Amino acid sequence: MINLRNQLEAIERSSQERLTAAASEEEVEALRHELLGRSGELTLLMRQLGSVPAEDRPALGQQANEIRNRLTSAIGERLTALRSHGLEERLAAEAIDMSAPGRPMRVGHLHPVLTTIRDLREIFHAYGFEVFEGPEIETEEYNFELLNIPPDHPARDLWDTLYVAEPGSVETGAPKPASDGTILRTHTSPTQIRAMRALDPPIRVLTPGRCFRYEAVDASHGFEFFQVEGLVIDRDTSLADLKGMLEEVARALYGRDVATRFRPGYYPFTEPSVAFDIGCLVCGGEGCPACKRTGWMTILGAGMVHPEVLRAGGYNPEEFQGYAFGMGPDRMTMLRHAIGDIRLFFGADLRFVTQFTEGR
Repeated sequence: MINLRNQLEAIERSSQERLTAAASEEEVEALRHELLGRSGELTLLMRQLGSVPAEDRPALGQQANEIRNRLTSAIGERLTALRSHGLEERLAAEAIDMSAPGRPMRVGHLHPVLTTIRDLREIFHAYGFEVFEGPEIETEEYNFELLNIPPDHPARDLWDTLYVAEPGSVETGAPKPASDGTILRTHTSPTQIRAMRALDPPIRVLTPGRCFRYEAVDASHGFEFFQVEGLVIDRDTSLADLKGMLEEVARALYGRDVATRFRPGYYPFTEPSVAFDIGCLVCGGEGCPACKRTGWMTILGAGMVHPEVLRAGGYNPEEFQGYAFGMGPDRMTMLRHAIGDIRLFFGADLRFVTQFTEGR
């Protein structure tokens, strides 16, 4: 009996010392398990009370219960103290000085190509143009056939088309071309047909959007790029109107002294067709990779709308005529900022795109 009492008192002393020295909740919980668990040291001692003589059992049992209660209470108090201390430390670490100046927040901005597209929209708005958008996923009918490019036309070689495939078959898993000739549009020209069929003349629309071609990527080409198409349909339009307007647009974008030139071109959906060039502002006309060493960069193709395209749009070419033009805002942005490689626009280098935030 004396030995059992001494063991109980020794456990209490050592446990109190360990609780005082415990620096974390994990240490206290480990001590609780060692003392009061099913195989804990104090639990095993209390099971020995059955072997104590009957006359000594009540006094020793009372002492054992009091020790267990004191240790249980001490463990709870130590846990509370540690949790309170931890909360104080966390609150101190998370304290906010309301008198301190605010931290600067990084604000997003427009991509330089999108900025050029918006500037073009504002410029053409002054000429009475409205924005008309078409789908990026088109059919061969709208992308080619209604634009005077039938399936056997050699001009289809000018567009390296990306076809949309249907899911693979259960047997082979191999995809197959979509049965309706669905493609990623190669230009924004299909929107001409959609605009003519949706709007009543006279028409002045601007159709910006992304285009896709299966092309090798280099300093002036990409498989994904932007175009801004323009279409004017009226009873009295001419190539002179087109030339004068495009020259004014070039001056609005690049300054009054910008060099421009028109030269013959070919597009199946316009007749006659022209190409509109800007003196390369990257190299000053001396020749560089961006302009293919020519000193000039073609920013758009244009021409009078072909009679077959007018018919496809629902107009009588004997009554209406018009002109169309398609611009490449990617290359136009290269000229505006003297950028030598179109691939920089689609990179992930923030050092490049954040150069164009001033005034935006």
